[in-house]
Amino acid sequence: MDFQLSDDQRALRSGMRDLLGAVFDRDRMRAAVERGGALDRSLWRELGAAGFFALRLPEEAGGVGLGLPEAVLLFEEAGRALLPGPLVATHLAAGLVKGAAEGEAVVTAAEGGGRPVADLGGADAVLVGGGAGVVEGRGWRCLRGRCWRRSWRGPFPCGRWIP
Repeated sequence: MDFQLSDDQRALRSGMRDLLGAVFDRDRMRAAVERGGALDRSLWRELGAAGFFALRLPEEAGGVGLGLPEAVLLFEEAGRALLPGPLVATHLAAGLVKGAAEGEAVVTAAEGGGRPVADLGGADAVLVGGGAGVVEGRGWRCLRGRCWRRSWRGPFPCGRWIP
């Protein structure tokens, strides 16, 4: 079995490194830190336009049609650039949540068990662990595998589940 990267994979990795260097420079990284965790939606859309989130989505579904090894290369480069946000959850939701593949929707993930959920305040949808599905909406709160949307009246269950 050959574990060497192909020429196409090396070109993909190099291209993503160049793209992230151009769109997520030091000034943008500093701004991300100063925002205190609030997501930069324009950056998210730029990543979507570059095919970052649609990488494994089949071409006939509007994706790039590549595989897991190529996704790993992209996420390695995202980590190298210290790119913030729920990248993996949005990537996994491409094709399930409208706008995720294009970077128009931000998707985070909830594991359940009362664990904190990263980027929940800015998420348009939440992937819920245990095969439960996806909850769409803004202002979600998840606790022990259940998700609520907060309102001025207090928390109430809502959202659309996608099996």
